[in-house]
Amino acid sequence: MSIELVLADPHPVMLDGLAHDFQQSPDFSVKACVSNGNDALDAVRKYQPDILVMDLSLTQRSGLSLIEEIQHHQLPTKPVVFTGAPIGEVMRIIDMGVPGLVSKDKSRQVLARCIHTVHQGDKWLDRDLTMKTMSLLLEQQKKNAKASSLLTPREMMVARMVTEGWPNKKIASKLFISEGTAKLHLHHIYQKLNCPGRMSLQRYMQENGLV
Repeated sequence: MSIELVLADPHPVMLDGLAHDFQQSPDFSVKACVSNGNDALDAVRKYQPDILVMDLSLTQRSGLSLIEEIQHHQLPTKPVVFTGAPIGEVMRIIDMGVPGLVSKDKSRQVLARCIHTVHQGDKWLDRDLTMKTMSLLLEQQKKNAKASSLLTPREMMVARMVTEGWPNKKIASKLFISEGTAKLHLHHIYQKLNCPGRMSLQRYMQENGLV
């Protein structure tokens, strides 16, 4: 029996190309082609396909939200992510246990092999994407360790509050310190992390998973 598919991609050329390729193969049956996350969820519920081939950069409902919805309601459809999304998002879907992951720089033949593997109950995670994700994770861990070693516990608290948008006066009140002391903590944080200001500090904290 052919593997039933729903295809979800925001780019019409990519979506048409995938549909054409899979429709030409007797191994697959394309039940629906959609361009946004809400339509993808509706199609999955309606057709209950074996596999949802999806990009992460869907509109209306993001790819991550779509996977969460499928998992939450224990829908039988298995998601295969075919994407060029940033590594940070790839890291999240690996953490979520997505069974299939293929980079868009790979061929359609590789995607087809991934679909077959996932349909058989196994996992297929793109090796290149996985290695890049692991490298990024290790780099973030190193930066986290560096920040933790450079900042005192109180400075780390101040840095996190700044990242959340707290003004100095509110930080001082929360920590029972003077506003001048809060500014001094912030000055030390800027020096230690080589951040010239609040925006730079917020970016540093967010990019390194410190919030």
